[in-house]
Amino acid sequence: MNDSSSVSQYDVIRQLRFPMIVLVTYAHSYGGIADSFNLLSSDWNTYEFLKLLVSQTLVKVTVPVFFIMSGYLFFANVEPWNMQVFQLKIRRRIKTLLIPYLVWNLLMVLKLKAFSMSFFWEPANMPLWFLRDLILVSLLTPIIFVAVKRFGWWILVLLFPIYMTGIWAIQPDVNPYGICFFTIGAILSIKKLDLVGTCKRFEIPAYLLASMSCVGMLLSHGSQMFMPLMLVFRLSGAFAVFCLASRCTQRWASYGQSPLCSLLAKSSYFIYLAHYVFFFSFIDSLFFSFFGTSTLSLSLHYLLCPLVKSAIFVGIYFLYQIKP
Repeated sequence: MNDSSSVSQYDVIRQLRFPMIVLVTYAHSYGGIADSFNLLSSDWNTYEFLKLLVSQTLVKVTVPVFFIMSGYLFFANVEPWNMQVFQLKIRRRIKTLLIPYLVWNLLMVLKLKAFSMSFFWEPANMPLWFLRDLILVSLLTPIIFVAVKRFGWWILVLLFPIYMTGIWAIQPDVNPYGICFFTIGAILSIKKLDLVGTCKRFEIPAYLLASMSCVGMLLSHGSQMFMPLMLVFRLSGAFAVFCLASRCTQRWASYGQSPLCSLLAKSSYFIYLAHYVFFFSFIDSLFFSFFGTSTLSLSLHYLLCPLVKSAIFVGIYFLYQIKP
């Protein structure tokens, strides 16, 4: 791979996993925001603003980032590409994607005591829709590979209008933007381009577009403009995240090599699988019993409790990794 960045792209990918997963936990740690909430109104408060900023806006970059990384890693260091390689990749993903998808879905079904065969397609453990879509896209990789080899970047001329309009989906509830972002990563990998280095070529435009669309989302919440602005933010924000992560990884290179950082990166998948099944609601109860339910307390609860819960998951993962 042509590495045009000053740090390894794989270091950047590894460092991104934990903060992106923690951001995902914020998306599932709030009660929702009324469409009528408006930053420009006189009745807004800090708590509602934080939910809008983090859980309804910033979190939108996480799924594109993970799809891009997945597409890139699927084809990384594969030469030549053939059906034998594809079958090997799929066998590995049965272990890393399909089995966790089924097991953690079943755990949620048992918790809810509401078994239904539909959980195979509509996950009871709601965040696992990403795994479902990633499994489907992985099965399409032979088509993606042939298309990339034949048409290269021109594939995006077809995919981006589909992404921006949402006019097509493989099945109900399967959004086509997963294929779009997975394909971006796949193109970079198949063409042996550096993922982070390519994103940094668009660093300034990515920062500008991400900032403007983010502000636009905050101001347009509850209106028809929110969705198109979100689509712009997802794409530009994903590029901006890779650029920012590259700079952070370069600046704190020694931290990136520490055992703690390695543990956080490795535990991210476990946090993703488990956080929607085990909410650790006792932490919320303890917090409110000590600090009450004022606007300030609600704001602090929203900011701190997902971090505390993530730390508990990291601890559980660490204990599981200790060999007897």
